[in-house]
Amino acid sequence: MKALETEPKTYSKTFREKLVIMVVYQNLPAKAVAKMHHLPSVHMLTNWVSIYKKKLEKGAVSLLPMDPKVKDSKALQARIRQLEKSLDKANVLIYGLNSMIDYAEKELKVPLRKKHGTKQ
Repeated sequence: MKALETEPKTYSKTFREKLVIMVVYQNLPAKAVAKMHHLPSVHMLTNWVSIYKKKLEKGAVSLLPMDPKVKDSKALQARIRQLEKSLDKANVLIYGLNSMIDYAEKELKVPLRKKHGTKQ
């Protein structure tokens, strides 16, 4: 008997982003979103969410603007926490990059930063 050959279904980037936004920003449970959109596994969606969060930490993607219709204080507090967390990570990244530049300038004796007042 011949084994069934099924190709894995691929999902568009916009579809994946839509589902990730539902989970990350609208605080909907991943299991419910996966079931609502007929995904074969909730693990697929949680994988997309973790990839998105890693990109968010690295600064590869930015936070979405908040919906102006939202007036719920819990949603606003959650958004403030997200923004504060994002700001903290960005500040740590900036501090690390500046430290690397300082170290490179000191050890390699190569000026990397633009000096103010120089002609272009």
